Amino acid sequence: MRSKPPRHFRIELIFAGVHSSFWMSMCTFSGFMAVYLSYYGFSDSLIGLTASAVSLITIAFQLFISTFSDAHLHIPIKRIITAVYFLTLGLVAVLALLPMSLILMMIVFSLAGGLFNSLPGLFNAQVIQFINAGIPVNFGWPRGVSSIAYALTAFFIGQLLENYSPTLLMPICLILIVAAIIMISLLPRPDEETGDEAIPELMETGERTSLRQLLSSSRVLQVFLLSSIFMSAGQSNLFLFLTRIVEAAGGNKADLGLAMFIQAGIEMPAMFLIPRLLRRFRARAILVFSVTAYLVKIMLIYFSSSLAGIYAAMAVSVFCFGLYGMTSVFFVNDIVRYNEKVRAQTLVTASGAFSAIIYNLGAGWIVQAFGIRTLNLICMLLQVIAASLMGLCAYLQMQDEKNRGIRPALP
Repeated sequence: MRSKPPRHFRIELIFAGVHSSFWMSMCTFSGFMAVYLSYYGFSDSLIGLTASAVSLITIAFQLFISTFSDAHLHIPIKRIITAVYFLTLGLVAVLALLPMSLILMMIVFSLAGGLFNSLPGLFNAQVIQFINAGIPVNFGWPRGVSSIAYALTAFFIGQLLENYSPTLLMPICLILIVAAIIMISLLPRPDEETGDEAIPELMETGERTSLRQLLSSSRVLQVFLLSSIFMSAGQSNLFLFLTRIVEAAGGNKADLGLAMFIQAGIEMPAMFLIPRLLRRFRARAILVFSVTAYLVKIMLIYFSSSLAGIYAAMAVSVFCFGLYGMTSVFFVNDIVRYNEKVRAQTLVTASGAFSAIIYNLGAGWIVQAFGIRTLNLICMLLQVIAASLMGLCAYLQMQDEKNRGIRPALP
């Protein structure tokens, strides 16, 4: 008789499915956003305006839902995630099935994108609940598998768009959202896995803290979020106008898909190594290295004039989100209190969305008026600021530890 796999491995398998289905649907929805909206007559400026609207909705919804979750710890996070998915499913169905004017399409697309972007913070909070409950979930390889899933999705969609209309994007997205809903329904609650044992982070009650108190209580968190804002702004060329970068280097939609494949697929090795790296290095040291890698990546893009150079820059992603995305989860979890963890995780995502409100508007106008190379230069300068702020954040945390005379435990 075959023995059951350890409970943490079973949970990791489900998490791999949860993240993979999400990032595949996200790739279909927003990875080719400029291609999709351009097909329906959106200018680069209007695409930037739409992306800014997505970010505004992301912030509003994330702050609402994270505050609600921290105030109602008895409500499973997976139930909240499922509700968000069903709302998104309805909006994507409208995009796929109904003809609309540009303004109405912008509104529906923005609402769906804002809901989509709110999910990663909730996923992170869900993982942290299992870890805080004493279940040794390895967050690395499930997230790494999802990067491969995103990369393969980007590659094949890039190939499809060379032969078919971008109208196929939303129907594909619908199918992937249904798969994502099925996967999240399979995820158990942390208290179901620990039996009758109390879970302090889920059961403990205490004085509520406002968002203002949360932010004002930690200089480390303040500077980290500020660095995140500049880092996110420094990637506006990749988030929104990677298609223009590829076109400027002489590429087509299939080349765009390949660039996205390399960028996402190369993240996997770092994600697999994160648990081991966190046992050897402080999270702050990994984050400083990662933000510096973001700077190197944009420098390669700025100075490259061929597809080979663009592909080389995409390969640097192994040290970018591959390290940053997961390490930041542990870093933030360790610097806030138990009843602030969901809000703290979503604040990281919201900080990027906050900068996107401004930079997407500016990016669209810059590309339309001055070209993609000017945007690349501005993004490089923004990454310099982000790397400097991350270095300051690491220094402040180190000083805070010295002042308190403690050595923080590694995850």
